[in-house]
Amino acid sequence: MTLPLILSPEVEEARRAGSPVVALESTIITHGMPWPHNLQTAEA
Repeated sequence: MTLPLILSPEVEEARRAGSPVVALESTIITHGMPWPHNLQTAEA
C-alpha cells in the first residue's frame, strides 16, 4: 500500500524547480522531551 503524499504549494513548487527541500522531524519535542522543556522548545 502506498500512502498519498500531500505537499504544500511552496514545497511542490520547489520540488518541480529542483530546489532543495528540508523536512524537520519534531517527535522529540512532543514525545521524547520532558515538560516544560518540550513546551519551551516548541514555542521558541
